[in-house]
Amino acid sequence: MQTGTGDMQGYIADSNYKWAASLNNSQIRLLFEKSTLLTYEKGESILKQGSLASQIYFVEEGIAKLNFESSGRDTTFAFATNGDFIGLMCSFVKKRLEFSAVAITTTKVRIIERDIFEELIGSNGGFAVNIVKLMSEVTNSVVHMLITLSHKNVNGSVASLLITLSKLYNSDSFQIPFSRDEMASALGYSKESVINTLSSFHQDQIVSVSGRNLKILQPNTLVLVAEKG
Repeated sequence: MQTGTGDMQGYIADSNYKWAASLNNSQIRLLFEKSTLLTYEKGESILKQGSLASQIYFVEEGIAKLNFESSGRDTTFAFATNGDFIGLMCSFVKKRLEFSAVAITTTKVRIIERDIFEELIGSNGGFAVNIVKLMSEVTNSVVHMLITLSHKNVNGSVASLLITLSKLYNSDSFQIPFSRDEMASALGYSKESVINTLSSFHQDQIVSVSGRNLKILQPNTLVLVAEKG
């Protein structure tokens, strides 16, 4: 955070920290003073499954994937990007995390002391309400994604993932941040099924694919495939 002693609330209002808008200047300073900003390179582990949820992780910049490992298999169930928390739902129960987080681009993460977070929740009702709303939104989003993917065929699942990536990159053109094998593992289908689906989308001119570079040509059609697949 690059601000002096001026109006820190103004900085918060114009940044990814809108969830902290109800804090006063001294509380915002405390929040940042009791935190550390770390940079993780692509492929680097941010959190390991089974680690203790003892701090608050907030993504300032970049994209991370959240994985659940079971029986030696990793499944990507959600993503975190600019302005998202990682594991906020688990941070106050003082238990071990049931998932891992891995950077899929260079990712800057602010790590905040949980005690300070709890102190701010207890002393500022507006802040507490904002955090509860955030936790509810995250829970709803993860549950929706899991339910949606579990009921889709491979076409619908691939379309849903491409739409998610488009939203994360805020663009119809982006580089897929993982291999076809990793995509297949995330969706629960074979590598061949994923490749064939991408090829079909390309032939139907729904998307344009070249290696990992992808451009969505017919976003409305892709949404329809995601919903009906």
